[in-house]
Amino acid sequence: MSSGEMQTSSETGSTRPPSPMEFGSMPLDPVYGWGIVFEPVETLINETAAYIEQLAREVYERGAEFSDEELQERFFSFWDRLVAEGKLQRLPDRPPEFGKAILGPRRWLRAQRIRIRRLVEYWRSGGP
Repeated sequence: MSSGEMQTSSETGSTRPPSPMEFGSMPLDPVYGWGIVFEPVETLINETAAYIEQLAREVYERGAEFSDEELQERFFSFWDRLVAEGKLQRLPDRPPEFGKAILGPRRWLRAQRIRIRRLVEYWRSGGP
């Protein structure tokens, strides 16, 4: 399946958005990009996934993608807000080479951009 294809449900024949399992190889945790550590991780992952859907909706509506700089700024502001709201706690960062050794900022942002594009493609193909 190419990145632009949607899977169909064999029971209904309808298209569906990419599943979390299909995104499993693209980490949501910013520790893999910048070495930034937040807890609880489950909250971080759930909130970040929901935020990516919000960003995708914005891209879909305005018809233009975010630059890497704008996307990074938005994620950092988002996580700062979650910390300020008490939903997340920021722990001491891992050494910078930790995140860079796994993905680094550029590749982490690229993974999120892929998520955003797939959602936009799904909505353009007639998804909800």
